[in-house]
Amino acid sequence: MSDPASQDRSPQEESRPRWPLILGSIVGGFLLVAVGLGLGWYLFYRPIVNVAVQLPAPPAPPAPPGPDAAQVKALEDQIEKQKAANKQIEDQIAALKDRLRADVCTAKDPTGKPPAPAGQKL
Repeated sequence: MSDPASQDRSPQEESRPRWPLILGSIVGGFLLVAVGLGLGWYLFYRPIVNVAVQLPAPPAPPAPPGPDAAQVKALEDQIEKQKAANKQIEDQIAALKDRLRADVCTAKDPTGKPPAPAGQKL
């Protein structure tokens, strides 16, 4: 039995080849897949890879071969000043310890202060 739709076709339509339509569909499909993969790589994969795979930081520059004479002199001066300040603080602590060993509360002056001269008021 023959198909009624095929009877309505003219002989020219039946003889027209379909390979260009099939080839065009295949090429178009590949192009769409390629565009989709390219956009996916550009929009999603590339930023992730750029963040995840970064170059390590460059190494620090090498230290100079020896200490700078001016810096050493400045440090020695600073150490001497600190020693002098420490000596003053140690002297103050020793004086305060001597005061604590003495009689701080007397009947004449309960606060432990020396008496004021007769003409002065405190």
